[in-house]
Amino acid sequence: MENDILIDFRFTKEKPRFGDLFLIVGEEHPKFPPKNRAFEQLAPLGFEQLDDFFGILNDEEGGDDVIVWLFPMIRDEEVFHHSGPFDAARLSYSALRNAPDKLALLETCFNKMKAELDVTVFFEGQTIESFAPVAAKAAEIVAFWREKNIEPGSDESLLQEEEEDWEEEEGDWEEEEGTEEAKL
Repeated sequence: MENDILIDFRFTKEKPRFGDLFLIVGEEHPKFPPKNRAFEQLAPLGFEQLDDFFGILNDEEGGDDVIVWLFPMIRDEEVFHHSGPFDAARLSYSALRNAPDKLALLETCFNKMKAELDVTVFFEGQTIESFAPVAAKAAEIVAFWREKNIEPGSDESLLQEEEEDWEEEEGDWEEEEGTEEAKL
């Protein structure tokens, strides 16, 4: 089951550049001056710059390190080291790695972005007007993991995904190791 909830906010009028988007942290970027200040209204949400992206950090012990991610997008793809203009911004939230009560923060971000930005909101390929479909999907993911006796946001939930990632990395490592041995 896919554990990540991805919500795309496609800009309908002016497409922001990196300097505009950076205002979400509550200040201007020294090298990228903003042309549009709409994202400044989102600063109270608590996003910080994390490399090329933005995230709201978890200040509690349990759960993922970042509760909500925000990624700039061009042509339906998340972009790295790009000054824009961006077609959309994506909110990403792991319903497995975060405790269910953290969904309220995602809902706050959803409502604030929908209210403050000129956007059309997409979730699972469909336009949405309310948070209800997102909440329903999150509840489905939580129920799925609870049936497996894994509480979302617990240490065990974090290990569950790490085990999946480790299996993938292990396969890649073996291939690299085999390649390296062939070179010797």
